[in-house]
Amino acid sequence: MFKNITNLLKINHYFKNTVVFVPLLFSKNFTDIKLCLFSLIIFISFCLISSSVYILNDLIDVESDKKHPIKKYRPIPSGQISLKSAIFILIILFILSTLSALFVNIYCAYTIWIYFILNILYSLWLKKIPLIDALCIAIGFILRILSGCFAISVLPSPLVILMTFFLSNFFTFTKRKLEIELINDSSTRKSLNGLNVNTVNQFILINAILSISFYITYVLDKTTIEKVGSEYLYLTVMPFTLIIYRLFMLINTKNSSDDPITYIEKDTTLKYLFLFYFIIFVLIYTVIK
Repeated sequence: MFKNITNLLKINHYFKNTVVFVPLLFSKNFTDIKLCLFSLIIFISFCLISSSVYILNDLIDVESDKKHPIKKYRPIPSGQISLKSAIFILIILFILSTLSALFVNIYCAYTIWIYFILNILYSLWLKKIPLIDALCIAIGFILRILSGCFAISVLPSPLVILMTFFLSNFFTFTKRKLEIELINDSSTRKSLNGLNVNTVNQFILINAILSISFYITYVLDKTTIEKVGSEYLYLTVMPFTLIIYRLFMLINTKNSSDDPITYIEKDTTLKYLFLFYFIIFVLIYTVIK
């Protein structure tokens, strides 16, 4: 039962919510215990609300998921968790997420509510429209960034917003590519209509290039250098770029999953690259000035 609930909540996707810490790290406020606590609370709040959204989406798509080669094994379409139980869990998660966000401030709560409303529209309608579905997912990540900014009372950087947008699109179109390759019948997902592997590959490449470009622009920006207090933040460009390269390589050599998050979970090289990024980041703050 516990495993079914963790699968329902999609805890392995909580990695996505770590973007709320980006404003904290790049504003050099991670030494402030109070602000770190606020960022952690918002991270938890987004984990809770994202799980409620996953449940909502599974409830709406239960019939189509039963026909999906992978999704049919999820707790709701497989019957491992009843519809009533799923709805009850969804409501509890929404309440807990709202209360935790309100503990920080009302603006964080606004981002949570907007995120939830956006995903209701996404689940019911917008996800069926090619490209618009990708836009909705990107806005969801931007809301995470904004929430992280509101939690520590800093202004969001336009460069970070744009980088988040393109990086989100990179992952979204990567997922679409894997879905197209795994699913021969595009009717199981209407957002795949009109898309083919060649087109999606171009979208992935464009967004990969723009993600790296905006990251480089951000770390070289004078405002960023002043906030961080170091001109060596550009050193993180190397592991950041290698992470994109590794993901790009994996999605073109493996097709065992329809979700790129599984590669981050299972690929040892990617884990080392993330560790490499983190070590350089720490060194910049503690040793390299």
